[in-house]
Amino acid sequence: MRRRNGIESGVEADRHEPPRIRQRIPRDRESFLAEIVRLGFRGIEDLLFDLPLRYEDETRVIPIGALVPGQAALVQGTVELTDIRYTPRRQLLCRIADGSGHLHLRFFHFYNSQYTGLKRGLIVRAYGILRDGGLGREFIHPRYRVFKGSLPPLKPCLTAVYAKRAGLGSRPQEQLIAAALDLMAHNRLELTDLLPPALTRPWASCSLFEALRGVHQPPAGLHAEALGKWLAPFQRRLAFEELLAHALSVQKIRMDWEGAQSQPLTIHAKPLEHFLETLPWRLTRAQQRAWHEIASDLVRTKPMLRLLQGDVGSGKTLVAILTAWATLTNQGQLAVMAPTELLVEQHHATFQRFLAPLCQPVLKLASRSSRSQRRSILEPLAAGTPCVVLGTQNLFQREVAFGRLLTVIIDEQHRFGVEQRLDLVNKGSGLRPHQLIMTATPIPRTLAMSLYAGLDQSRLDELPPGRQGITTTIFPAERRTEIMHRLRALCEAGQRIFWVCPKIEENEGSGGRAAETAFDELRKALPGFPVGLLHGRIGGAERQQLIDGFREGRFQVLVTTTIVEVGVDIPEATVMVIDGAERLGLLQLHQLRGRIGRGSHSGQCLLIYENLTPDARSRLEVLRQSSDGFWIAERDLEIRGPGEIWGARQSGGLTFRIAELYRDRDLLALLPEAARRLADENPQAVDSLVERWLGGDLRFGSA
Repeated sequence: MRRRNGIESGVEADRHEPPRIRQRIPRDRESFLAEIVRLGFRGIEDLLFDLPLRYEDETRVIPIGALVPGQAALVQGTVELTDIRYTPRRQLLCRIADGSGHLHLRFFHFYNSQYTGLKRGLIVRAYGILRDGGLGREFIHPRYRVFKGSLPPLKPCLTAVYAKRAGLGSRPQEQLIAAALDLMAHNRLELTDLLPPALTRPWASCSLFEALRGVHQPPAGLHAEALGKWLAPFQRRLAFEELLAHALSVQKIRMDWEGAQSQPLTIHAKPLEHFLETLPWRLTRAQQRAWHEIASDLVRTKPMLRLLQGDVGSGKTLVAILTAWATLTNQGQLAVMAPTELLVEQHHATFQRFLAPLCQPVLKLASRSSRSQRRSILEPLAAGTPCVVLGTQNLFQREVAFGRLLTVIIDEQHRFGVEQRLDLVNKGSGLRPHQLIMTATPIPRTLAMSLYAGLDQSRLDELPPGRQGITTTIFPAERRTEIMHRLRALCEAGQRIFWVCPKIEENEGSGGRAAETAFDELRKALPGFPVGLLHGRIGGAERQQLIDGFREGRFQVLVTTTIVEVGVDIPEATVMVIDGAERLGLLQLHQLRGRIGRGSHSGQCLLIYENLTPDARSRLEVLRQSSDGFWIAERDLEIRGPGEIWGARQSGGLTFRIAELYRDRDLLALLPEAARRLADENPQAVDSLVERWLGGDLRFGSA
């Protein structure tokens, strides 16, 4: 247990203590810089740009009687009773009151010094989150201080809370930052402001120092919840600087890519026309447009770097096959990397079917391949034999070498780590391979124009002819019996049904329906109709047998997890039931719904929910209203923000610490002019700004 700023935290000490902050922080420049390096920071920028996760308001005392459950607040009261109880585990309880009410401070980890220190009649200031417990209102493990005499003044600013870094806790980091800001205020420490005031004056008239002081020490009177939305001028000043750094990095990345060399491909009109005649469908106008853009890239000595977006069922795979045809007819190798083995299996069958007239091998590098099978694939790859090879992340393993890698296709690119994509692109033999990035997860235009500004972009915004609509209906779990009756009628009509659950078995930690439970219920509810069960713990060969059995009608109902989200193309499937739909993201729900309605029959999507939060209700309502993936993506961006959509605030390889593209979309329009002015007026600041915000991540943009 540590004492921080005179507050007993009630948390047991780490067994392996990190470097401790010195009792007195040095106040001269050189000693202070040496101290922060000793504590694991690379320098003053690394310290000051490590921004708070959230804020706590210890600038005002809230009466105990005015608190509501879930509220985080600072209270002040007199100790009425302190006791150690065993109900059922050993715990310390301290009751305090302030005239408006009372609450308990509860500790499960404590020392006897806490018990003896919380004496009746002393005054306590405690910060915590109110909850209703067995003895009434309480704080569990609050931060607190005990006072015997006069009370010190409250904090003049909100308390910033930081992520634990190399063992350094939030409070010591707060002390370091306060010392750094004090040194800067007295001109004993400098941090270069890289933006001329003219770039920020119209909407945030504060310097870099003022912005950092505002972020780390927000003045009293501001609400912590409002600061969490990052709309204060000093916060937007930093968000703009980060967005500008990103825009400048994209420019540098694009210049680097355009300076590289690739093998230009030759595309002859007559052979292409003959190949198109072998396809079972005519290209849609959107596919023709996308292929023309890709072909124009492939014939140049500059490597292609193109993002192909297409909604569910829009025909991206056919465009990829045309790219493979161009590569093979130039005696080259093409690598297709997909996120799951199920999708690799799907692509392998499709590429084989369409590329058979070329008599060139379509190889599949499976994770469970035997040594002899791997040798039969790796040897022709290393020799430069023209072929298509498909795989998951195993394609970038060190033993996989390409003799003539001309083109790389990465499917569902956001599911791969940036390092993985870089490793595959770097396997080109001397020249940089052309790169086509595909995604069936619609990217909102706000994101696409900003995050992927360094990529040429193509969109498939048209579905192949003959596709029928999908009706989406929302049901509460209480109507499950009614749904079973409805499914029985659909089975009797010969329709094929997906039933998707968020987890495999009941004992998994997350909530929601389990696939194994639904499987047992459906077998009882639908006697005489074969039901299959598919999930990620089933081996690849058996998994493919289940998919093939569903496609061929040996199973009429397939109970599965979200493993079928991408890569499953079964035109005969017409019904999708998503059990526990409120637990899935909007774009994930849209992808799952896209597994049906791929044939000549209309589809039905049934969304079953248990407990709806406001956000979950909004997601399901959006899905009910539309099947347009790009419109859905825009709504999802409004509801959740890009950090939630992409995960860990990471998109396209560049990590955003502050900026959010939907929230800060008004700042995006200012970036082109700001980037031009900074490059013209202060070109030496460009590299410094990119290094400040992106550091070593700059190279990720080329992946």
